[in-house]
Amino acid sequence: MKKQTLFIVLLILSLALSACGASSELDRNREKWESSGVSHYRFELTISCFCPFMDIIPVVVEVKDGKILSMTGADGKPLTGDFRATFEEAGTVEALFAIAQANLAEADEVEITYDPQYGYPAAIKVDRIKLAVDDEISYYIGSFKVLE
Repeated sequence: MKKQTLFIVLLILSLALSACGASSELDRNREKWESSGVSHYRFELTISCFCPFMDIIPVVVEVKDGKILSMTGADGKPLTGDFRATFEEAGTVEALFAIAQANLAEADEVEITYDPQYGYPAAIKVDRIKLAVDDEISYYIGSFKVLE
């Protein structure tokens, strides 16, 4: 009985410490992003999931001062309606940091790759419930370009 209790305590401790490590990595990269001074940028956003919008990705997003200026699908047309609302949730670097932070706290498995120059989350892979099917979602940032 004591071995089981010790094992459970060690398991909980190791999970807590690994979560702290991921969070501090997120914080370091958020600081890198904030200190970069980038306020106007464009990037391609791909959201990969069991979703109905595969024909419009990647979406080109332009952001200035934390506000989305435009969102254009792969077909060159501006996004509207539900598709726009879905992509707006991840449409700024600040929103991507928020997605990463929330999933680090709640999801079973999260893998984040950060841009080495600016620190923004270049890829966020989330498996919310490890034993569930079709709940995975990933966010990919490509062709990031600083404007102005």
